[in-house]
Amino acid sequence: MEQRKKAVIYARVSSEEQKKEGFSIEAQLDLLHDYASKNHIDIVEEFTEAETAKQTGRHKFAEMLKFLKKSKDVNIILVEKTDRLYRNFRDYVDVDDSKFEIHLVKENEIITPDSPSHAKLVHGLKVLLAKNFIDNLREETQKGRLKKASNGLFIGQVPYGYKKLNKNTTVIDEEKAPFVRRAFELYAEYLSLEKVRWQLKDEGYIYQPSNPIVSKGQLGKMLKNINYTGALMFRDKIYMGQHEPIISDELFEKAQKSAKKDNKPLYRENHDFALAGMMTCAKCGCAITAEIKKGRYIYYHCTGGKGKCEQKKIYINEEQLLPQFDEAVKAVSLAQKHIEYIKQGLKESLKDKQEFTEEFRKKLQAEYKKIELRLERLLVFYCDGEISAEIYQEKSQRWNHDLEEINIKLEALRVASKKYYDEGVKIIETLKYAYSLYLQQPPAEKRKMLNYLLSNCTLEGRKVSYNYNLPFSYFVNFDSCNEKYPGCDSNA
Repeated sequence: MEQRKKAVIYARVSSEEQKKEGFSIEAQLDLLHDYASKNHIDIVEEFTEAETAKQTGRHKFAEMLKFLKKSKDVNIILVEKTDRLYRNFRDYVDVDDSKFEIHLVKENEIITPDSPSHAKLVHGLKVLLAKNFIDNLREETQKGRLKKASNGLFIGQVPYGYKKLNKNTTVIDEEKAPFVRRAFELYAEYLSLEKVRWQLKDEGYIYQPSNPIVSKGQLGKMLKNINYTGALMFRDKIYMGQHEPIISDELFEKAQKSAKKDNKPLYRENHDFALAGMMTCAKCGCAITAEIKKGRYIYYHCTGGKGKCEQKKIYINEEQLLPQFDEAVKAVSLAQKHIEYIKQGLKESLKDKQEFTEEFRKKLQAEYKKIELRLERLLVFYCDGEISAEIYQEKSQRWNHDLEEINIKLEALRVASKKYYDEGVKIIETLKYAYSLYLQQPPAEKRKMLNYLLSNCTLEGRKVSYNYNLPFSYFVNFDSCNEKYPGCDSNA
């Protein structure tokens, strides 16, 4: 009698809200149990979770991997589809490195350590496209906020000392602004933060009714905030704000000079080295740093931040390192068969992207409608005298900000979708012309292409080692492998 295979099930929804609204772990479990029954697979464990997608990882996902690594006779994961198992690229690497057999039931695909290269390629491409789509969505959302900031408008909560009349109008809060102004004046007299906070108390300034004395941390943050001069800083860039200043530029500058007694310099000079941030030391794991010698020669060496390291004494000229990275780019080749695999992966990935986009759009639109109804009821409560003008202002400001955020995300979704369609073309064009493009680029662009292709770059002695990012690892020497070993179709 043939021994039945054993597997675990993994089911996930991306938030508690999805769980409540029925995007349905239960439906995933029903599908996977039915699949197991039809394919004579025994389920030994179920792992389910509903969490917000954060960088720190998932408890049940990690628990599943730990369970599988300990188990001697279970190495199969049953999952609905690619985006249920992988929430980010790190997840993909964790699963792929562990050599499990993955059954993507809805996609009718089984990925195993022995899968042919083209199957792994299609799978890796789909994961890469999914990751890039999410990254682009996040990036476009930030761009939407940046556009608002570049018009001089605050995003979200305004600094202490200001208040919002509506989403586009910020005015000085006459009750709080004197506290800010006096704090800057005292600090500009070279008093310490500790002395400033107690001097404010002695002079009768109240920070908050519930918290009369400002904390040292809050005060320090306030005294570095250039927004009080009428400027607007967003993501380290300064724009001309539409709000009135509380303090003058001169007073702000005096306070910053005073800050040097409490803080380290805020800025340092950076050089644009071609391989900056690319490598770590193979001996101790510290960063490989670059410096200029004799006015024009660039050398790399280990920082030795963890103590003594022999690599720290070895200085390698950039001209010795660049050819090794040149070879890494050269090794990525693209044949016609690869183009067909990419097209296949693009078509399969497109359907998943469309499902995600539609689901996300509906969720945003439903949230928008819900907030609009809240605002309508809020106005009725104010007109009926059930709430004060202060409560109306506070809640309407917050909910109008939420509406702005939803509009930004909807626009980001549209732009990210367009970028998604371009991503496959970018991969093809990169592989077609990778080396010639690479040679023509300035240092920053070379580094960008290398980071696109490579990961885990280490330096030992004068030799560089690296891994290729997916799906590019499946292209490396693909054709030469088939020529040398007829029938070879795995990731050599």
